[in-house]
Amino acid sequence: MWGSDRLAGAGGGGAAVTVAFTNARDCFLHLPRRLVAQLHLLQNQAIEVVWSHQPAFLSWVEGRHFSDQGENVAEINRQVGQKLGLSNGGQVFLKPCSHVVSCQQVEVEPLSADDWEILELHAVSLEQHLLDQIRIVFPKAIFPVWVDQQTYIFIQIVALIPAASYGRLETDTKLLIQPKTRRAKENTFSKADAEYKKLHSYGRDQKGMMKELQTKQLQSNTVGITESNENESEIPVDSSSVASLWTMIGSIFSFQSEKKQETSWGLTEINAFKNMQSKVVPLDNIFRVCKSQPPSIYNASATSVFHKHCAIHVFPWDQEYFDVEPSFTVTYGKLVKLLSPKQQQSKTKQNVLSPEKEKQMSEPLDQKKIRSDHNEEDEKACVLQVVWNGLEELNNAIKYTKNVEVLHLGKVWIPDDLRKRLNIEMHAVVRITPVEVTPKIPRSLKLQPRENLPKDISEEDIKTVFYSWLQQSTTTMLPLVISEEEFIKLETKDGLKEFSLSIVHSWEKEKDKNIFLLSPNLLQKTTIQVLLDPMVKEENSEEIDFILPFLKLSSLGGVNSLGVSSLEHITHSLLGRPLSRQLMSLVAGLRNGALLLTGGKGSGKSTLAKAICKEAFDKLDAHVERVDCKAL
Repeated sequence: MWGSDRLAGAGGGGAAVTVAFTNARDCFLHLPRRLVAQLHLLQNQAIEVVWSHQPAFLSWVEGRHFSDQGENVAEINRQVGQKLGLSNGGQVFLKPCSHVVSCQQVEVEPLSADDWEILELHAVSLEQHLLDQIRIVFPKAIFPVWVDQQTYIFIQIVALIPAASYGRLETDTKLLIQPKTRRAKENTFSKADAEYKKLHSYGRDQKGMMKELQTKQLQSNTVGITESNENESEIPVDSSSVASLWTMIGSIFSFQSEKKQETSWGLTEINAFKNMQSKVVPLDNIFRVCKSQPPSIYNASATSVFHKHCAIHVFPWDQEYFDVEPSFTVTYGKLVKLLSPKQQQSKTKQNVLSPEKEKQMSEPLDQKKIRSDHNEEDEKACVLQVVWNGLEELNNAIKYTKNVEVLHLGKVWIPDDLRKRLNIEMHAVVRITPVEVTPKIPRSLKLQPRENLPKDISEEDIKTVFYSWLQQSTTTMLPLVISEEEFIKLETKDGLKEFSLSIVHSWEKEKDKNIFLLSPNLLQKTTIQVLLDPMVKEENSEEIDFILPFLKLSSLGGVNSLGVSSLEHITHSLLGRPLSRQLMSLVAGLRNGALLLTGGKGSGKSTLAKAICKEAFDKLDAHVERVDCKAL
């Protein structure tokens, strides 16, 4: 398989593996956990792949469902493997790389004119998800890059800056793209016949967003071209100056483009919405609200205000694979709060005692009514963006538990301000259902603050900030869906401020069921009305979260060993340890039963039980509910 010189180094911290092709939509090597431990691999560490061809350098992730057999298997996407010259079932030698250079700039070239056109149309989407697909690159390598998880294009790595045999893409790496038109010969430029755009790096800030959206010409000290030269397209460019004329991925998607006019305004966004909703995700399932944050939140960039305040994030109970999850799936769904058994019982009693209750429920509910009046009807549902973490694990949970009683499929994290506005308490149960209506295109929007703004702020400032927020939150291929009124967070001079974003004109018929699409492209034909005076903000002083007025175990005396052993049992029952997650992840219900405390009256049973529950609530993010018991 290898030359004798390569085999001689097999004992120096490497391993021979068998290559297996998969349909994974990334450029990572998927390795079994045992092999990761054997090679002592670190996160984001590069791996040298050696076989009869030129060595390749790749990034790795831990595979999910390897059978624990003796043979070492390294899985890789079929397109990646074929472009590298690998064969399915062939053997290679893996060697960890001790040092990886962080790339400041990477020059790449689409492999064909078709690849260039797709890249040009979907540049913003590619920019947002590129690091989810590839991290380690090396010169002359050809990699596939997936567009919205639907199709892929091929790009070739031309050069790394600083120069190195291989390097790692970072959030602030500048990616320089060489256009490849159908008239141009391969790897050459005959004319500078394109408008060059400014780089949009992954670590961009909000203040530069508006400028980055506009098409700009790339300035170079090596080429005597100025922005005022209207005949720039007629100036020949020699081969020595080609590197200075690379276009940049962040601004290829220009809202000034006049290439193709849609036959219907907003058709692209509507089709993109339908495409999002066609993704296979476990809708019509119930989830438990939690306070622990998933990777899609703590891995999000600091400028991702939308995902931290306006989207909900779903993830499985088992968080073991979160550190290697390469990507997230985004769809829209309707969030419906379900009543707890206690709330349902209270509601049933009220309906029995008050025959007129059903008539009252058909009328608009007063905002100050108690929470027990809320139900899980569709009219109480709201449409939200759903970010799916660990989608494969969630689908597996459905597969393995389809013959047992319906359980909570996983957990959902809802931003605190959004959760309280929707009147959903911590650890409540919610159902995520499909969105079955087609969104409309709004013609007029109104922005009004819900709190005081700085005196020197103007309407144009608000519009600029809103435009920047929308650009960060959405693209043409990932449009934003809103209802008649939404509350959003915008970055102002005094920090984040809450605004009301509402539709000025609306269809009165079925008004509550209307949803609308927004994207930076659609905003060109949408008027925005800005009011600087803050709207009257209804203060809801009612605390919706259940606060446990219990003592901690450390505050109790004489029951330390009993409390520790009890908490240990609860921890395993709630899958709080890696071993318990492995052994009991497929068991229905509370894993292996409950905890029974016995003792004489006044011996402290209730106090100890409450202390254990509080520890589980604080450390395990457990749902705790007091059950009213009656003496026998």
